[in-house]
Amino acid sequence: MTETIVLGLDGANWALLEPWLEEERLPNIAALRDEGVWTDMHSCFPPVTCPNWRCYSTGKNPGKLGVFWWETIDTDQRTLTTPDSRSFKSANYWDYLNEAGQTAGIVNLPMTYPPFEVDEFMIAGGPDSEQEAYTHPPELGNRLDMEGYRLQPDVPVTSKDDRDEAEAVVDLIEQRLLTFRERLDNSDVDVAHCTVFYINVLQHFFWRGGPTRRAWELIDEQIGAIRAAHPDATLLLMSDHGCRDVDTVFYVNSWLEKQGYLVTDDTAGLLTEYGMNKQRLSKLAHKLGVHGLVTRLTPDSVTDRLPEDDEGFKREQKLEKIDWERSRAVASGQGLVYVIDDDSGTVDALLDDLASLRDGDGDPVTRQVMRREEAYDGPFVEDAPEIVFDQRPGVHTSGAIGTNPVFADAGQWDAENVRTGLFLADGPAVEATDIDGPISITDVAPTVLHSVDCAVPTDVDGTPLALFGGREVKTCEPLPFDAATDTAREDVQDRLEDLGYLE
Repeated sequence: MTETIVLGLDGANWALLEPWLEEERLPNIAALRDEGVWTDMHSCFPPVTCPNWRCYSTGKNPGKLGVFWWETIDTDQRTLTTPDSRSFKSANYWDYLNEAGQTAGIVNLPMTYPPFEVDEFMIAGGPDSEQEAYTHPPELGNRLDMEGYRLQPDVPVTSKDDRDEAEAVVDLIEQRLLTFRERLDNSDVDVAHCTVFYINVLQHFFWRGGPTRRAWELIDEQIGAIRAAHPDATLLLMSDHGCRDVDTVFYVNSWLEKQGYLVTDDTAGLLTEYGMNKQRLSKLAHKLGVHGLVTRLTPDSVTDRLPEDDEGFKREQKLEKIDWERSRAVASGQGLVYVIDDDSGTVDALLDDLASLRDGDGDPVTRQVMRREEAYDGPFVEDAPEIVFDQRPGVHTSGAIGTNPVFADAGQWDAENVRTGLFLADGPAVEATDIDGPISITDVAPTVLHSVDCAVPTDVDGTPLALFGGREVKTCEPLPFDAATDTAREDVQDRLEDLGYLE
């Protein structure tokens, strides 16, 4: 019998779901709240899928993992790389289960590609995964391929106009949960986990609109089916962060440039001046029926100087636009700032300037600005961006470099991540009547281990929640991990850019 089932709901928080709960559109989640215990949960900085799903699986903050966002900018080498599953420098809770002779089944957890060798199974997931060698054991993937299992939608949702594509994502979410239910019915594992990742993509583009609501109604239905089929299991609902609507886009690199911290080489010429970019050039060429001719005849020296789209230069291309000798800082999206000159004076000045920054309406842009030593703890803090800021709810911070204004109205996204997510626990073994919340995402892995009476490693940041009466918490020494370097897979970067994560 599966003792503990964890359902990861990417980007979910109670504030998002409350209107639908009041309208009785989510009866199964409402019943779980009535019967179990629930609270808010805080993610690690920044509140993003990567690294927070691995903060969940390890019980550690990014300073102990060495990964801080979807991209890593090395200001010394002037490179940009993308992490994969082996970039996180820690064992995961399933390693401790396996060490104790217990089993796990992991489905669709972001940042698990390439998959780990787990006793019993792993099906990698998230936007960083590929439809090749994505399972352990490998033969499981062969069977899933024959059944039509898809890790990614055939056509991604990239704008608010992609209604048909959004409906296909709803179907993909249903397929994911049906596959998980089938694995639960046919695999006797001690702990099972499934992440519903693409729900947050719908929230980004449609907020509480029709596609998002239909997806949540489907998720609620599947949660009810899982609860009914496994009434004796401990059921945990949790998220990696929350989500709320956007009113302001903050182009942090435009602000850095305006303040003199960043200097860029603007050599794109008249094409950029008149609003031309690669996306528009491609669409115009297709419309005129000369796309192939334009592709063959346009020199790389011209296309390399054009931004990707309206937001400007992204990924490695933005690094090529930086005047490294004259710049003092450059930013990624969602609150990370790298200091180039390693000057403590630059860090101090940026901390003050970001803390006092107001948007066009006079509202603060940030609600917390930290040195990396304040945001993180662990042996890899020195690898983190020098400054981490938590953007005000309603602000989306873009890391693109281009001719953007410092502030703009809501752009391609209708909603952005916030640090407050959700947590819920239900089942016969749950004896608590309340949780002293909000809890941390790093509390979940220790709680999962404790739920099946497995020892908790002594190096985690989180603490097992007092859900199971007076059961003693066992501890153990940390397990070693296999270190690996970050990667720069272009196909993954393309997907992350399409979804609006890499800018």
